Amino acid sequence: MKIPLSKAMIDVQWAFISIATASLAHFILRIVLGRELGPEGLGIYTLVFTLYSFGIQFAAFGIHAALTKYVAEFLDDHATIRNYVSSGMTCSIITGATMGIALYFLAPYLATTFFKIPEMELLIQLTALCYPFIAVQKAVLGTLNGFRKMHLYAFLNIIQNASIVTLSVILVLSLGMNILGAVMGLVVPTVLISVLSPFLIRGWIERGIALWNTKVLRETTIFGVYFVLGNSFYFLQTQVDSILIGYYLGSVEVGIYAVAVLLTQSLTLIPNATQRVTAPSTATLYGKRDVKAVRRLITSTMKKIFIISVGIATIIAISGQYFITLIFTDEFLLSYVPLLILLIGHTIFAPFEAVGSTLASIGKINIAFYIHAVCGVLNVLLNILLIPLFGINGAAAATTITLILDFAMNTIVIHKILHRSQLLDIH
Repeated sequence: MKIPLSKAMIDVQWAFISIATASLAHFILRIVLGRELGPEGLGIYTLVFTLYSFGIQFAAFGIHAALTKYVAEFLDDHATIRNYVSSGMTCSIITGATMGIALYFLAPYLATTFFKIPEMELLIQLTALCYPFIAVQKAVLGTLNGFRKMHLYAFLNIIQNASIVTLSVILVLSLGMNILGAVMGLVVPTVLISVLSPFLIRGWIERGIALWNTKVLRETTIFGVYFVLGNSFYFLQTQVDSILIGYYLGSVEVGIYAVAVLLTQSLTLIPNATQRVTAPSTATLYGKRDVKAVRRLITSTMKKIFIISVGIATIIAISGQYFITLIFTDEFLLSYVPLLILLIGHTIFAPFEAVGSTLASIGKINIAFYIHAVCGVLNVLLNILLIPLFGINGAAAATTITLILDFAMNTIVIHKILHRSQLLDIH
C-alpha cells in the first residue's frame, strides 16, 4: 500500500530539487572553470560572483522575504495579498535599478584599486545589469514561497540554473570565451528568465493604486531594511573570506579556497531546502498563536538535520582528497585542510540553517539583524587577523568560529522568545 506524502514533505522535496539543481549547476561550472582555466581563472570568477551575490542582497532589499512572510500570514485575505505582491514588485524594480547603477560605477574602483585585477571591471559591470531583473524574480520567488507553491518555485530555479550552466559551458569550452563567457552565461539567462517570471503570479498583481500602496510599502521597506542589513552581515560572515583572500593573497588562492567552499556547500542543501518550508509554516503557526507547534517544528527539524549533516560531513572528510584530485587537479589539493575546518563550522550550524528564518517569521527580524551584525563584524576582524598569518586556513577558521557563535546566539534567543510567548498565551 502506498503511503501518501504530507504537504510539508512534498514541499521539502521540491525545495531540495530546486536548491540541488542550483548547487549542481554551480558545481559543474566551477569544475569546468577550474580544469579549463586553473586556480587563477576560477579565482577571478569567484570574486566576480561573490560581489554579484553581495549586490543581490541590496537589489532585492528583502522584499522577497517580506512577501513570503505576509503572504503566508494573510493566506486567506486575497485583497491584502494582492496589495503586498503588487507593491512589492514596484519596490523591487526601484531597489534593483538603484543597486545596478551603484555597482556599475563602482566597478573600476573594485577591479583596479581594491583587487588590482583590471580585467574584472567589465565582468562586474555586466553582472550589474542583472539587478533590476533579479530583484523582480526574487519577489516572484518570495510570493511562491509564501503560497507554498514549491513546484513552481522549483521550476523557476531549475530553468534558470540549467540555462546558466548550459550557456556558460558552451561559451567557455566551445567558443573559448573563458571568464567572459562564464559571466555572459550568468547574465543572459538571468535577465531573460526574470522578465518572464512575473507570469507565474500574474493573478496576484494588480494595476493602479495597488502598485503604490503607502502602508504596504512602509511595512515591506521596514522589514526589508532589517532583512537586507542582517543578510549583508550574514554575507560578511560566510563569504567575506573569499574577498579578503583576494585582497591579501591573490586570485590563485581564491580559486583554491573556492574548491573547499564548494565541497562544504553540500552540507547546506538539505537545511536550505527545509528552510523554504519551515519559514512560511512558522509564520502561519505563529500568526495563529500556536507557539507549542512552532517549538515542536523547530526542535524536530534541528535534530533530524544534525544527524544528516554529521553523516554527510564524515563522508566528505574521509574522501575529500580523493574527490579534489579526481574532479579538479592536484593543483587544488591545498584546499583539503580548509575544507576540514569549514566542515566543523557548517556541521554545527546546519541544524539552525534549517530554521534560520524563525526570527523573521515571528516578527523579530530586528533581533536577527543584531545577531548577524555581531557575527559579521567578528568574522571580518578574524579574517583580517588570521589570513595574513595562516592564509586560507585562517580564513576557514574565522568562518567556522563565527558560524558556531551564530548557532549558539540564535538558538538561545529563539528559545527565550518562544518560551516567553508561550507563558503570555497561558496567562
